[in-house]
Amino acid sequence: MALNTFQVTQYVLNDVFIRFWNSLSFARVSNRNLEGDFKNLKYATGQTVNYRLEERYLGGEGATAVEEARIQIIRPLTIEKQFHVMLGYNTFELTFDRARDEPYLEMCNAPRAKTLGNKVEKFICSTKFQLQTYQAVGTPGVAIDQSTIFDADAYMTELAIPEDGKRYAAISPRTASSLNNSLFNAFNMTVNTGALIDGFIGHLSGFDFFKTNFLVRQVAGAGETGAGAPAGYQLAGTITNGPIAAGNGNLTGIGTTTFAVTGLIASQAIAFNVGDIVTIAAASNVFMVNPLTYQPLTTTAQFVVTAVAASSAGGTATVTVSPSVVTTGAEQNISAAIPNGAQLYMAQSHNVSLMFHTQAIVFAAPPIKELKGGVEAVTSYSDLYKLALTATLGADIRNYQQLDRVDVLAGCTINPEFAVRMMS
Repeated sequence: MALNTFQVTQYVLNDVFIRFWNSLSFARVSNRNLEGDFKNLKYATGQTVNYRLEERYLGGEGATAVEEARIQIIRPLTIEKQFHVMLGYNTFELTFDRARDEPYLEMCNAPRAKTLGNKVEKFICSTKFQLQTYQAVGTPGVAIDQSTIFDADAYMTELAIPEDGKRYAAISPRTASSLNNSLFNAFNMTVNTGALIDGFIGHLSGFDFFKTNFLVRQVAGAGETGAGAPAGYQLAGTITNGPIAAGNGNLTGIGTTTFAVTGLIASQAIAFNVGDIVTIAAASNVFMVNPLTYQPLTTTAQFVVTAVAASSAGGTATVTVSPSVVTTGAEQNISAAIPNGAQLYMAQSHNVSLMFHTQAIVFAAPPIKELKGGVEAVTSYSDLYKLALTATLGADIRNYQQLDRVDVLAGCTINPEFAVRMMS
């Protein structure tokens, strides 16, 4: 046997690996183009790798050309998390064969692989993806139906999100039940026979659907009282720092924009909540734009709140939203500057579903820097799954107990331009 090759530990790790992969959804359909950078290196939490998004140009026409500024959008992916499950075995339990005893493989490996998978999925979905998506369709409080899905598909196409067979839809089990019921009379069993992988409920309107337990209901902030907001929205104050023609950078991350607003309910600890969707009243003529034609869409400019904002005794607040406002050039994302006095609307509390292209999630699970000295440590990197797991076997000699743990590193960055939230 080669030095530092532990056959039993390797066998156990391989078994956990397959079970872990089968418990993933978001991670399985994410962009994994960075994996080549991780494959032959060992990482620890806190380390960062930068990646580039595709450059965009305005172009020109005619014989005379002007050299365009090259805009490199570089975003960081940081290895933020180290998830693990560690088990201890006493003297009696040490008599079984870790590699062959079925009770061990089923009763031990299966749940810890699922636990690791759940931690990774929650990290991607609840901690990152849901809170950063700012483009939205649907009406809070109204169930999703096929029309809502068609709207999401159309909006994504207007936003130049690729239609290349890599669009996905993540929905909660309850939303899936409601959607299936609404489609009961419109589709037959062939709709569901094309399931992509375990956990997917089928292909519909250009999306591969899967169910997830990690989408969290968005609870809206207090906003403003009064009537006049569209269905599913509430008033959320008026802009006092306009005209807003630029945000706070757009080259390292999606960037942010600051809204100073007045007219809110006074002295509210959560006037705006993290993840709230806000938009501009149509009367201000500020709309989303098609990134290919730069023509305004029919959807008013949309943003997502990135930090809780409290209102003062006078009903004012400073709200940080994403993305950064860009009104000119190749990175333009809204049709015009946001004027002073523009009315804000906030989406009311709603259930969240996520429609996205694979480029929306950049995920990595690189090999870890293993422990050394008195332990068995085995790391497996899979070219097929493009991620790594590490199994470590040690001992507590004071209590005569064997300690067996499995670790996975996780890093994730979201490109929200490639996603649309469905509110219901």
